[in-house]
Amino acid sequence: MRQYVCVTEVSVSRTGVLMSHRNFTLFLAALGLASVACSTQSPLAPGTAGDEAPRLMSAVPASTGRTNADTSTALQAASTVAGSYELFFISGGQIVATLPVCGASSCQELSLRAHVESIFGPADRGTVTFQYCSFKGRPPNDITRADEAPSSACEVDGTGRWANLGSIRLKEARDVDMNFGVVQIPRTVGFRFRYSPQGGDIASGVSAAEDFIWTEQ
Repeated sequence: MRQYVCVTEVSVSRTGVLMSHRNFTLFLAALGLASVACSTQSPLAPGTAGDEAPRLMSAVPASTGRTNADTSTALQAASTVAGSYELFFISGGQIVATLPVCGASSCQELSLRAHVESIFGPADRGTVTFQYCSFKGRPPNDITRADEAPSSACEVDGTGRWANLGSIRLKEARDVDMNFGVVQIPRTVGFRFRYSPQGGDIASGVSAAEDFIWTEQ
């Protein structure tokens, strides 16, 4: 837009100097208003965009402290529904509660199965992380001093902690299995799994802790 600048010229004749005090006061007031009006420039005049940007930015309310990640998490939580999280023990395609340890006559492997669903059906997206209860201070995979513990060590007396076995990402509406393998020494081990929606419509959750027992051959 075009920029306008007003210039007010005032000529006072020698005879006008003798105007009354009241008229002179009114004259000065009118002159002041004219100067203010004429000196005001259009905020859209060329060359003023850069000057206006800081003033526009200063009008933006101060941050509330919430980050984009916070907002995303809150929106996701609001869009998910409650789910159920069930852990099963599988061997030879069948649900089992106990197995004999691996021996000369037989050696059966154990698999962990996670089932996640809501009122709308099984989860078809998300990540399942299987966990076992591990005695604190013991190294994993030491057959002479096993770290695997019953769930009470993690849930009750605090002598154990939940350790990750591995994670599996869901790609379709189905149960998720993870092979745990064979055990050679009788023991009771606590298991559970954690579910993270990863953009799915079922809320995050943790299955109830379940113990599995390996017995003598």
